[in-house]
Amino acid sequence: MSDINAIISTDSRPQLPFELQLEQNSYQCVQILRDLPERRLVMKAIDSFGKNVVIKLFANQAKAQKDFERELQGIDVVKPVTVKTPKLLLSVSEPHGSALVYDFIENSQTFHLDSAVTERLALLSELMLTLHLSGIYQDDIHLDNLLLSGDEIVLIDLGSVKQSSDGKALDKDTSLTNLARLFAQFSLQQRSHLMPLLKAYYEGRDWHYSADEQQQFALLLEKTWQQRKTQFLKKCFRPCTMTYYQKNIHWQVAAKRDFWQQSQLQSVRDIEALFAGAQVLKAGNTATVVRTKLAGREVVIKRYNIKNLGHALSRCWRPSRAAASWCNANLLIFSGIPTTEPLAFIEKRIGPLRQTAYFISEYHEAEELLDVYQQRMPTESEVSQIQTIFSDLKTMQVGHGDMKAQNLLLDKQGKIRLIDLDAMREYSNKKQAIMAHLQDKKRFLKNWKNPELEAFFRVMLQGQNTRL
Repeated sequence: MSDINAIISTDSRPQLPFELQLEQNSYQCVQILRDLPERRLVMKAIDSFGKNVVIKLFANQAKAQKDFERELQGIDVVKPVTVKTPKLLLSVSEPHGSALVYDFIENSQTFHLDSAVTERLALLSELMLTLHLSGIYQDDIHLDNLLLSGDEIVLIDLGSVKQSSDGKALDKDTSLTNLARLFAQFSLQQRSHLMPLLKAYYEGRDWHYSADEQQQFALLLEKTWQQRKTQFLKKCFRPCTMTYYQKNIHWQVAAKRDFWQQSQLQSVRDIEALFAGAQVLKAGNTATVVRTKLAGREVVIKRYNIKNLGHALSRCWRPSRAAASWCNANLLIFSGIPTTEPLAFIEKRIGPLRQTAYFISEYHEAEELLDVYQQRMPTESEVSQIQTIFSDLKTMQVGHGDMKAQNLLLDKQGKIRLIDLDAMREYSNKKQAIMAHLQDKKRFLKNWKNPELEAFFRVMLQGQNTRL
């Protein structure tokens, strides 16, 4: 049998594809699906008959073995319930680690809402009612654990499945807390679609649905969303499936794991070499922005320059603007506000002292709104997108800090993205958030030299129910 601990270890892990032997079965591992370094690894593999499977490997350390035991318990819990789950093909427990092999769900995708919103929500409501009426809930419920397969939802990651102590239907508090965790997975704009699901759920439980109940759930949802947001942002600065993270005396790096593994960057010198011959998009004293190719992708690299000794001393102890851009871009992605995909940030360091910093993001062929609207008026779709960006930032109590039209990009598919996020700030004080929101609107209106266009946008922004 293959050494499971060695495979899970990031230091000795073989490169894909590789052969894995579990008992008398041989598998060709071809893709990493989830990665919890030194603890758990989930892969897509092909068995000796050419069939696709999912393999979960668990290290022999205590936490990982608890994960393994919980997964087996979760499988037993859902067996009597009419909920679709992947078929368990093999369970292996050895001194050097454990493994579970599941049937791979072909032609499936992560649960999402699209044009078939009503049908999707009906499936979701049916799933939650079935589980909760059976006294079952998935404690770590999120959309990656719900697969769409045809007209069915497949429940995966059964290690977080729990059951009420008496086996009866879940009590109201537990049920609504679990439902709020599910709702918190959706973007701000999708929340309005979820209220019919809440009503259907109440009816399915024979509970009275009232305006007061809806308000109480809205407060619970907001609290849950804030907790999830905090957890997500922490993941952006620690090693996990999503993030590669490294911090030493020379640099601090956080990056999308797949991107970093393909980039092969080993030092600050490697990233500086990318600036030679790259297309310069901006060359300023405080920042240099270039377009280049890295890890097989078109990227934008923004280097935050150190102007002089005084500037260096003022910046060396504070989190870099590259780190702020990385955090803020991930916050926008999390919230469903369109921006260019954040790929990495890098800080050059001398011990704890920060020096030059870099922020890497996906490149999109796009134009600045300032240039676009000098040629024509905005379309209805573009107006709606701009209003939604302002509305969502206000809901999140976030101020962009530099909301000029050059920082809103329109791509060839007609999508508007918000960029230049190093001055963006989240406010806990509501009055300060409102003032920041007003400042963003004023900065946006200041762009337009054409009185007709300025008047158009003023009316458009007043539609956000905030007076300038």
